[in-house]
Amino acid sequence: MISKTSLVSQLLMVTALSVGHNALAAERFSVKDWGNSLEASLADKSGKKTLELLDFKNLEGKVAISKDDNNAKNKIKKARELFAQGKYSQALALYNEVPRGSDYWFQVVEEKGWAQFRMNSPEKALAQSKTLISPQFAEVVNAEAYFLQSLAELKICDYKSVFKTTQAFKEKQRDRIASVQALSKEGFNEAFLNVLKKADKFPLTAADMGDSMLKLPVLFYKDLELQKQMLRFKASQKGMEVLAANNTQRTLQTQLDQINKESFVNMKVRMQQLAADETVENKRIIGKLNLVEVEAIQRVHTDQQLADSAYSEGKFQETNSDQLVFKDDGRPWIDELDKYDVVTKSCAQNVRRKM
Repeated sequence: MISKTSLVSQLLMVTALSVGHNALAAERFSVKDWGNSLEASLADKSGKKTLELLDFKNLEGKVAISKDDNNAKNKIKKARELFAQGKYSQALALYNEVPRGSDYWFQVVEEKGWAQFRMNSPEKALAQSKTLISPQFAEVVNAEAYFLQSLAELKICDYKSVFKTTQAFKEKQRDRIASVQALSKEGFNEAFLNVLKKADKFPLTAADMGDSMLKLPVLFYKDLELQKQMLRFKASQKGMEVLAANNTQRTLQTQLDQINKESFVNMKVRMQQLAADETVENKRIIGKLNLVEVEAIQRVHTDQQLADSAYSEGKFQETNSDQLVFKDDGRPWIDELDKYDVVTKSCAQNVRRKM
């Protein structure tokens, strides 16, 4: 069994593989450094510099979407447009341009799976879903990954696996779904408060989340409005500390206190909305998973009457001398993910991974 700490550590390893990861780290805005600059401006009695630092409209710009994120989102948007037009191969080509280290990689893998499913390639869709609900990611991916897998398994008449997938969904996603549902009403939970307490650099990244992401909406930390309010809260809090320590600028302290209180309320409202949106989606997926399970039960009795000759048998793709091939044991290494190859004969008889 993989511990939650190990799970999150492996998840963050994927993020660290991003080409732009180190560049982003260098560009991020630090509240701590900002506080030091504010303190220095007070020591220098530079009123102009102090007011510039306390320009919160300017500070909000520090959470602007990064170049890498913008590129990824643009590719995803164009791929979705192609998908909607039924141009699945072209959509897949664009999805494949999003690097594995992107925070949107899970989203891309899932949507690649749907494109392959629409191309009547359930085996390839399964290859994508197996990455998503591997032990490393099963608790943090979008619930729709389980629906994709169960539907692909239904398509190839692998009813036993359908039941395994729906059971895995209940076991792996139950806690997070319940936490997100509660969050939609309360706006805060211990996981989010931990993120808020530790947050210093903006824009936020997956590496800042730790195991808190197990109790929070998928990709909540990429929401620009939430990040703006978090930054306003953290900066106003730091600003009040600096001003109080210097026993100066009572008027500014009052203004910062007002900003702090407003941003706290706005954070709560925004988090409630994000959690509510995901809760609606989770309920939709649960309903569809139930339908797939019912359909599988009905088909079991019908398909038992069919002879083996009624099903076609697939073959694995050819490999070359530069590739290593392993049978799937359910415990892939981190660098094996997104390299599954699935072949079926009415159901998934053979599954293996390629490197």
